[in-house]
Amino acid sequence: MSCEPVRLQALEVLLAVESGENLDPVLDRALNKAPDPRAAAFLAELVRGTLQWQGRYDHVITEFSRKRPPNDPVLVCILRLALHQMLSLDGVPAYAAIHQAGELCRLKAGRNKVGFVNGMLQAIRRQVLGENPSPERREEGLRNVFADFESDRPRWLSAWYSLPPWLVTRWVKNFGVVEAEGLCAWTNKSVDLHLHVLGDFSKDEAQQQLAASGIETEAGGAPGLLTVLERPSRALLRECLERMPFLIVQDATVQRATNWLASGLDSDLIANHPVLDMCAAPGGKTAHLRAMLPDTTVLVAMDNRPERLNLLRDTTERVAAGQVPLLMADGEYPPFAPATFGGILLDGPCSGTGVLRHHPDGRWRLKAKTPERKAVTLGMLAHRAADLLAPGGRLMYGTCSLEPEENDQVLAKLLKERTDLVPDPDAEGIWRRYWLPQENQAAGGHGDGFFAARLRKTD
Repeated sequence: MSCEPVRLQALEVLLAVESGENLDPVLDRALNKAPDPRAAAFLAELVRGTLQWQGRYDHVITEFSRKRPPNDPVLVCILRLALHQMLSLDGVPAYAAIHQAGELCRLKAGRNKVGFVNGMLQAIRRQVLGENPSPERREEGLRNVFADFESDRPRWLSAWYSLPPWLVTRWVKNFGVVEAEGLCAWTNKSVDLHLHVLGDFSKDEAQQQLAASGIETEAGGAPGLLTVLERPSRALLRECLERMPFLIVQDATVQRATNWLASGLDSDLIANHPVLDMCAAPGGKTAHLRAMLPDTTVLVAMDNRPERLNLLRDTTERVAAGQVPLLMADGEYPPFAPATFGGILLDGPCSGTGVLRHHPDGRWRLKAKTPERKAVTLGMLAHRAADLLAPGGRLMYGTCSLEPEENDQVLAKLLKERTDLVPDPDAEGIWRRYWLPQENQAAGGHGDGFFAARLRKTD
C-alpha cells in the first residue's frame, strides 16, 4: 500500500502552517484539488483536527519518546497526523494510520526514520488502545498518559485540552479553575452554524425557504436567530444566501451582543447624525445594524485594508443593496470631523480568545503579550471614536476577546482619561457584559465568547 494522496495533502498543509502560513488559504487550495466531497471532508478533518489537538498529541509524543521528543517538524507533523487518526477518529483503523505514517515518513522524512515512527505508534496502540479498542477504552488509556501531573491543574488543562500553557494559566487566574476548565473544553466543541434573519422578515418564512433548499433549522435564543441542524455544503449555503438577502451568517452571541449594544440609541440624535461601524469587515454586524436602524439614519462602514473592504462590500451589497456607504480608512486617523456621529460601533482587532474553536491554528499563533499589544490599539481606536461622537452619542464597544487587558482595562483607562465619557447602562443598570461560552451552553444557549460595553458622550 502506497501513501494515500489525501494524507499526503494533509501533511503538506500542516507543514505549510507549521512554517508560518495561514491555515484558511492553504487548506482552501488543497480542498479545491480534492477529487470528491468525501475526500475533501476527510482532508479538512485531518488538518483541522490535528491542529486543534496538537497540544495533546505533543504530550503523548513526549511521553512515548522517553522525554526526548523529535525536533524535526516533518517528523512531528507525521506523528501528530497519525495520532489524530488513532486517538480521535473512530472510522480509521489503527493499523491503517500507522502504515500510512510510515509511508509518509519514507516519502518526506527519510527511510531511516520509519522504524522510529512505527515503533512509537505501535507502543501507543498497545498501551492506549489495547487489543480491542473502543471509545471508552481509548479515553481511559489516553487519560493514563496524562495522570502523572493531574495535580498540576493548569498544566493538565493545557495538555489535555490542547491550549498554550500561558493562556490556560491566565484563565485559571481570571476565572478560577472550574470556569477555566469549562472554557478550555469549549474551545474544542464543534462549531454550530447560526443564521440571523434581518429586520422584520418572518423567521417562519425564512425557515420554510431554507427547508425547501434542504437546510433544516431551529429557531430560538435571540429575535432573529436560526441554528442550522446539519451543516450544509459551502456551495449550498452560498447559493441560499445569494437568494435570501434577508439572511446573514452570524454567531448567536454576536447577535445578542449587537442587539444589546444598539438598543436604546438616541432616536432624535441618529435622525440627524450618522452612525459609524468603525472596523466593519467582514460586515455581519454592519448588516445587523442597518436592519436595526431607521431607514432615515445613515450608516457608514469603514475598514482599513482593500481585502477587508472587499469582504465588507460583498456583504453590504447583498443585504443592503448599496444603502451603506463604504470607506477605506485607518480608524486611528479617521477622516471625519469631531462630533460627526450619533453612534459608533467599535468591534476592534483583538486576540480573539472567545472564538478559538473557529480557528484551530489560531491558538498556537497567540503569544502571551498579544492581549497587551492589542489593548494599545483598542485604546487608541476608542479615543478616536470618542472624538467623533456628538454630545449624547453612544460608543458601542465590543471584542471577541475574554482578556481583561482588551476589555475592562481599556475601558477603565478610557474613562479615566476622558471626562466626556460615562457608562450608558441599560434598563437593568448594566453597561458592560461578558458572554462566556460555557455559560451560554449551560443556560441552554449557543455562541462564542464576547465582551461588550456601552458608553455615552456627555453634553
